[in-house]
Amino acid sequence: MSKITKIEEQKKKKNRVNLYIDGEFASGLYKETLIKYHLYVGKELSHSELISIQSNENLVEAKERVRNYLSYRHRSKKEVNDYLIGKGFNKEVIEKVERDFENAGLLNDCLFAERWVKDRNARNPKGHFALRMELKEKGISDVDIEKALKFVDERENARKAALKAIKKYSNKKDSKKKILTYLQRRGFPSYLSREVVEENE
Repeated sequence: MSKITKIEEQKKKKNRVNLYIDGEFASGLYKETLIKYHLYVGKELSHSELISIQSNENLVEAKERVRNYLSYRHRSKKEVNDYLIGKGFNKEVIEKVERDFENAGLLNDCLFAERWVKDRNARNPKGHFALRMELKEKGISDVDIEKALKFVDERENARKAALKAIKKYSNKKDSKKKILTYLQRRGFPSYLSREVVEENE
């Protein structure tokens, strides 16, 4: 058996403590883990209890990292999965974190896809083809992609992109060709690219 000899709050991270066992620093812990296992100075812990505590700590750490990761923008399940793999978490922890965040409504690929295309519509209009490729890279299913694309007026997006391209290339040599190339790079079909360019001639 091992005995907890000291618990001190970390100076920089108030939600974490330093745990000392048998007079030596053992590990840093989140207060969530401290409370869950009713840890206090003088408590004796078996080897299996120490393993269980560390396992829970890994889970809490993964959740904290994902909360921070999601604080910058919405993420797909694949992005979260890849992020946690990169941080060295095992499959069991990753699956548990994803399940908990999905149940809490914080991880939703269908909603992610809808927000993604709406953001693109507002800031950088693209065609269905380009949006499909972007969402596939994010791990979004075909079903969720098609649902999200219902929010996209491809012709209107093409018009917006064309106006941007015209402003950029109108005074340059082979301007029409450059404008069409610009639109096709953004995933608009050739026929639609030509139509919106001709509307502005």
